Amino acid sequence: GLTSKSGRRAARVRSGAMDDRPYDRDDVRMQPRRRDETAVILDYLPRMSPKVYSGVMAWVLCIYMLLFATAPTSSPEALATHSEYMRAANNDPIARELEREMFGLMRQRDEHKVFFYSWREPYKSLVAAKQAEVDAKMPELQHANAEQERLRTKARKAVGLWSEIGVSEVRAQFWKSWTEGKDFAKRMTFWDMLLHTGKSKEETLASVLFRWLSQFLMNLSLGLIAAVFWFAGRAINLVFAYEPSFVSGFSFVAISVVGAAGSVVLFLGLCYSAAVGGVYILAKQASHARLEAQQRQQQVRGQQRPQAGRAHYE
Repeated sequence: GLTSKSGRRAARVRSGAMDDRPYDRDDVRMQPRRRDETAVILDYLPRMSPKVYSGVMAWVLCIYMLLFATAPTSSPEALATHSEYMRAANNDPIARELEREMFGLMRQRDEHKVFFYSWREPYKSLVAAKQAEVDAKMPELQHANAEQERLRTKARKAVGLWSEIGVSEVRAQFWKSWTEGKDFAKRMTFWDMLLHTGKSKEETLASVLFRWLSQFLMNLSLGLIAAVFWFAGRAINLVFAYEPSFVSGFSFVAISVVGAAGSVVLFLGLCYSAAVGGVYILAKQASHARLEAQQRQQQVRGQQRPQAGRAHYE
């Protein structure tokens, strides 16, 4: 019987029906499971209906307009008017002199703020006198700052909200908010690692790395989602600074906020996909290593059984 089985197997190998590798029942059972996993992944992908297709195209267009689109070029006259007003606002001698005097008064006031100055003389009287001077000078400084802001508004209106200057300003605000969100995530992750390191001595290296990765992704999600709200407020303030029409301002804010939210969603999706894919690959490798170890153990047992039988009959 053993000889006939070996002969039939050799004939099937020669005919190409099967290769000379050892028969692996686990691999045969895993093939339908792999097909089922692929089908499940495909089922989770969204159906490209007309509404979904339109939404995806609008989302991609907003991201492109916020980050990569080239703004309309302003006329040389508009750029010259913008430069003139901005130069006048930044080089106002009255505002500079008032700011210099205000900073001097505030520095003198802070020099008298020693420990418990409110209960110590003459520090209490000196601080009160300098504070009165600061309060008296503050309306003049506010008036000068308002005049500077009026000149800046004229400069922005000369080129328009959709100009290269307006688009560059909103992009600068977006990247500023993005950086603040990432810095928030890094700080929170640092404190989480500092406060939770060494609490559990039974954790393995893999579990610690997985916990740190999940915590960083959670903090990054919170930081970037908060950055979208920060950017929305800054974009609204920027629109008010340009004083456009309602339709133009609303369209600008809508495109900017949707583009910012889409960029954050796309970035987080890539991060989570990379993390899940890496964890899945490591889990599959560990599973294959465990199956190979079991197969080697079975082969060792199979080789030991005939030897034990021969020793018994001898």
